[in-house]
Amino acid sequence: MISIYKIMLVSIFLILAGCNAVFTPKPLGEKAVQLNIEEWQGTWLAPEMVVITTVLDKDKGRLQAAWMERGTNGVEMEVLEGSIRASGDIMFINTRDDNPNVEPRYLWMVLDKFENHFTVWSANLEQFKAMVADGRLPGEETEDGVVLGELKPEHLEMIIDPSTNLLDWKNPGVFIKVSD
Repeated sequence: MISIYKIMLVSIFLILAGCNAVFTPKPLGEKAVQLNIEEWQGTWLAPEMVVITTVLDKDKGRLQAAWMERGTNGVEMEVLEGSIRASGDIMFINTRDDNPNVEPRYLWMVLDKFENHFTVWSANLEQFKAMVADGRLPGEETEDGVVLGELKPEHLEMIIDPSTNLLDWKNPGVFIKVSD
């Protein structure tokens, strides 16, 4: 069984074939977060995995993550890239979906960064489906999840409001920095 932390990390950076998710047509966040290399780059520990991050472009908020996992032919290294963006006090990590059969779109998660750890929350797909269906959020349901429309500041506030249940608040991904 795949651990929640592996799912969270993979969700941060890409959609694996067949996964359902909440996508946006462009990265969430009005502006790139300026990444302090000493704070963002390093080795991070989560249950069942170790992740190494590298700041690719501190001014554009570009971050790369790498980790090892067992594959069918032995140990395989996974390397993924994403961008950290913000709207006001809300930070998002975004990555472009690698599915060549769809229009360009992005997977995202809400991110809280602290001194030596960060926490991410994934979207609650079923709640997004319900809110898109009843018109509270712009977007459409697709065969692999939901593609949101143009989000206004009030939509972003809805997303981070625990009472809307749009994020999986009960299963955060927590990554603790263990070295630079």
